[in-house]
Amino acid sequence: MNGNIPDARWRASIPTLMAGDRPRADSTERREMAAREGKHHEGGGGGTGRRLRSRWNWIGRSYPPSRTGPILRRPSLNWPITPPDCREVRRGAAMPIDRLVAQGHRPSSRVEGQIAIHTGVCVTIVFDDGAADALIAAAEGASGDLRSQAMADRVRVEAAVREFRGSYATLFTTDSTIRSEDTQRLAGVFADLKTSIDRAKREAESERRRLRESREWSAREEEREQRRASGDPLAVASAYIDGVIDRRPDDTAVHPTPVTATFLPRARPRTAGGSSGSTSSADPDALLTFVGANRAADGSAGQHLIRVKNAWTRFCSACSWVPVQGSTVVAGFDQLMAENALEASWIEGIANAFDRAGGGALPDLMLDAVATVTASPALSELLRPGLTPAEVAAAWAKVPQTDEYIESLPLATQYLLANLDGIPAAKRDIASRAVLAAAVRDPERVYTLMGFGEQRIGRSDFEEQVNALQEAVDAADLSAETLPGPAASKTAQLVGFGVHDGALVAAVSLGDLDTAKNVTVNVPGMNSDVAGMGERVVAAEGLLRQAHSDDRSQTYAVVSWVGYHAPNPAEVGAPDRSESGAGQLASFVDGVFDSRSDGGPDTFTVAAHSYGSTTAVQGLQLTEHQVDSFVSYGSVGFPRGTEIDDVHAANVYATAAKDDPFAPVGQWLGVATRADPLGFDGVQEFSSEAAEGTRGVTGHDMWHESDSDDVGYLSNDSTTLRTLAQIVADGKMGP
Repeated sequence: MNGNIPDARWRASIPTLMAGDRPRADSTERREMAAREGKHHEGGGGGTGRRLRSRWNWIGRSYPPSRTGPILRRPSLNWPITPPDCREVRRGAAMPIDRLVAQGHRPSSRVEGQIAIHTGVCVTIVFDDGAADALIAAAEGASGDLRSQAMADRVRVEAAVREFRGSYATLFTTDSTIRSEDTQRLAGVFADLKTSIDRAKREAESERRRLRESREWSAREEEREQRRASGDPLAVASAYIDGVIDRRPDDTAVHPTPVTATFLPRARPRTAGGSSGSTSSADPDALLTFVGANRAADGSAGQHLIRVKNAWTRFCSACSWVPVQGSTVVAGFDQLMAENALEASWIEGIANAFDRAGGGALPDLMLDAVATVTASPALSELLRPGLTPAEVAAAWAKVPQTDEYIESLPLATQYLLANLDGIPAAKRDIASRAVLAAAVRDPERVYTLMGFGEQRIGRSDFEEQVNALQEAVDAADLSAETLPGPAASKTAQLVGFGVHDGALVAAVSLGDLDTAKNVTVNVPGMNSDVAGMGERVVAAEGLLRQAHSDDRSQTYAVVSWVGYHAPNPAEVGAPDRSESGAGQLASFVDGVFDSRSDGGPDTFTVAAHSYGSTTAVQGLQLTEHQVDSFVSYGSVGFPRGTEIDDVHAANVYATAAKDDPFAPVGQWLGVATRADPLGFDGVQEFSSEAAEGTRGVTGHDMWHESDSDDVGYLSNDSTTLRTLAQIVADGKMGP
């Protein structure tokens, strides 16, 4: 043995134990092997996994057979292998063989979280700190957001009921109270879940420490045993003395505290059940404002739900050392979102009924009928908040796929469709353009629909941004006509138009996002809003043209993604905006993959400027799909503690111009939480300075006109643009 890890003979045998090569339980090869060894496999029960009570000799060492595990669960490898001299204590444990071998058979601290090694005995403890941390962050974020929503919901209810009279006013208040209480209760469950996972991390570390101390003692004891067997009186005596002093550490295993996270929302009544003569009255505009604000809040909660779903799944897989007793919180959160969606549609129907009646009183029996008029089950499922992009794609397959169907939907439904990651970009484009056209035509109606009645953005600012976005989309349509490549790819798409965290957001793609073989998403930084979309689309066009000139065999789509509430200068030092936007970006990226029947583009790049890089590096730790490259330019910093291996990108690049005065300032402002990307292991640097045939970047801006003396990172002929285009075209930098 070498360092208590299987020796070279075992390492050399690994290739023969690849998945599919190991003898089946009923195979002749396995029976012959068992016969040669003269041993047999004895099973055994146990709540924490099967123990192997017999051993068979393999390459001269004691080796316990196990068909079921441990199994390495990684995309690139799947080796059903149990190393020699290893006692399996949990079935299905993850064994990172490649890391053990690559590190000279000595497990890193990260690997040791999955397998701890004794002299002669390996004991698995399946607990990944990264998965635990992800669940802690998801639970903490959901808890905080839900508590804020519950408090804001009470304010919205008070505003909506001022002019509400009759049985339906009472029903509305009752339903809203249930919603608020359930939301608060769920926030408490997530707070408790965070506490439980924190405790599990401490217990896992205690167990790792116990195993490590036991392993080290076993190594010392083995050395003493050799001295005892040497026959040298002095060696025997020293071994005896050492043994007296060096007592065996406590072998009592740490038993993790079970995790419990249960929640189920209550059903809400939606008919007043009044007498035949009872009536109700309300201000329809106040109710529609309430609906818009609640849908915006549910959109935010839905992103937390997606993050919780993914983190919970990962935790259960990678931390199975911790028993889970009761885990209805994810399903309950899902049900709460479904109940909220039904309530929003119900109140919207009531508001529309009052609007058609001119704002007067209506019989309760007429309003009772609103509860029975619902969308098709398939459409209701699709519009439920909190679906992951993959779930959206599955639900989308069950509704009509025609353009005419989307065009015939009510504006409120089109608005929801426009912002669903996971449906094809061409369909989102139809819905998004319909909502944008309505916002230009009737800004007050869409302002209310989006829930801006209580938000920071004012009516005039809303109209200004809407009109600027429409101009940018019109300009993108004209630019698309002259894009290089086949005719089918010469299109512009508005892939989202909605609200995030109180700000208008949108995304414009140059090129067909549904069919492009090469996709890039560009994320802007501080002070970005949809009013500046036109400039970003021009920068995207330059990047697309340069990438196409590098490789004309591919079709391209470059997305200008203004999908989060970017910080203003006073906020740039804080992490709040990036943490909030990370989930939005992750959902969009996953949606590109999941919405396509071909499985996604061949090459995918995420580029991010300034504060956008902070958002993007966090978002790419949340995606379910891996991109080829992540490129940060003019970054204000990556969050401290970021492990580049945890960023779901095959390659990570960064550049900052020496004449960029604001990137260092942004890093200084966020010094408590961020650091220069170039200081992180695994980040590859490239230059933004002048080179042969290219100009050096002269400031912090993303883009400047070609005839300007200033040079932005994505200005035509800039060194950054040229290198970024190469990365986009090739999926990496260099040969």
